[in-house]
Amino acid sequence: MQAYKTSQGNWQVNFSENGKQRTLYLGRDFTSGSADRVARIVSDILSCRNRGDSVPLEILRRVEKLPERIQRSFEKHGLIGGVSVWKLSDLLEKFYETKIHLRQTTQDTYRNYGNHLIAFFGADCRLDTIGKLDCERFRDQYFGYQAACTVSRGLSRCQSIFRYAVDAGWLRSNPFEKTVKRVSVNLQRQFYVDRETIYKVMSCCRDDYDRLVLALARFGGLRIPSEIRHLRYCDFVDNVIRIHHDTKTGAREVPLFGEIREIFDRIVVNLGKKSVSADSSGDSAALGDFVFASLGNKDVLRDRVLSAINASGVERWEKLFVNLRSSCITDMVERGYSEKILDAMFGNSSEIRRRHYIQFRKDRDYGRVLRENEILRKISVASDARIDIDSLPNDVLLVLRDLLVTRFGTGRKAS
Repeated sequence: MQAYKTSQGNWQVNFSENGKQRTLYLGRDFTSGSADRVARIVSDILSCRNRGDSVPLEILRRVEKLPERIQRSFEKHGLIGGVSVWKLSDLLEKFYETKIHLRQTTQDTYRNYGNHLIAFFGADCRLDTIGKLDCERFRDQYFGYQAACTVSRGLSRCQSIFRYAVDAGWLRSNPFEKTVKRVSVNLQRQFYVDRETIYKVMSCCRDDYDRLVLALARFGGLRIPSEIRHLRYCDFVDNVIRIHHDTKTGAREVPLFGEIREIFDRIVVNLGKKSVSADSSGDSAALGDFVFASLGNKDVLRDRVLSAINASGVERWEKLFVNLRSSCITDMVERGYSEKILDAMFGNSSEIRRRHYIQFRKDRDYGRVLRENEILRKISVASDARIDIDSLPNDVLLVLRDLLVTRFGTGRKAS
């Protein structure tokens, strides 16, 4: 398809659709090259229509670069008017199909927000009639009284649903684009569970299996319950725990720390007392079984842990299992392990780790900063200050070294 110039000097594009001849008038301001580009856009749109496909986003972007007068001509002739036939129910049906590879709980979450959208807009609502103000009213109705993180997470799900419509060419822009306020973590809900606290709770657990769950979360940093649900006895091998089922980040290995090994060995010994048969290598046949075969759902496990917390007299903390994993990661970061080791152990990126898991322990860290600053102040103002170098931690010694180099130089002339 090519554009042609009339005897009066006007450019136009002739095309046929559904047996009807149509003309797209461009005017005199176009050159031969720009007019041919418009003709190619028309040809690409008609090819999509003939195949029964929706107009891709790439072609719609090309239309947006044309003058507004030409865009209105495209809409007048129905070249980009196919969006109106798509309804919200159509979008949700197609979107759910792209999420069947995810865990069932994640799929249910998206369906929950999809139901909210249908309840507010209606299943037969045309996608091109949903504007930004409508999305803001939806936000105020369904998320008006919830926490900022919950609002951000919910609107991000809705934004993902409509982003699919944009990528599929059903919408030219995402109406939820400006309604999402990025709030990723609520620092007020973070709580550092120290060793004394977790040992008190573990002493009040009903059995070693519940103690092992808490140890895996607090000392191994495992996600509860997704990463322990399919753990087998044979996954506790040598000095590592193999995580390879139902996890967000694929297979990985976690060191088998002494706090975990002590409880696990006690469970295995108890299995041996129950006359579990052994194979030719002398290992228990039960080692191929699931460790937490009777785990139940997350609510049951949560109730058992809360019962142990109440019995121990410890004050209940928020985000029960997440803060256990967060406390473990915080400990490992404070010990100075590299990013590569932390990535391998906990299965998340450094960005996610900093944002969600590494806690700032104000009561301890502020005191440490003040003590170190006082040491530096004494050294900087008094040359005869007596400081026990052997008692200083490595990070303070590094600061002292930098201070000495800055004040007295390194024996070379400064440039």
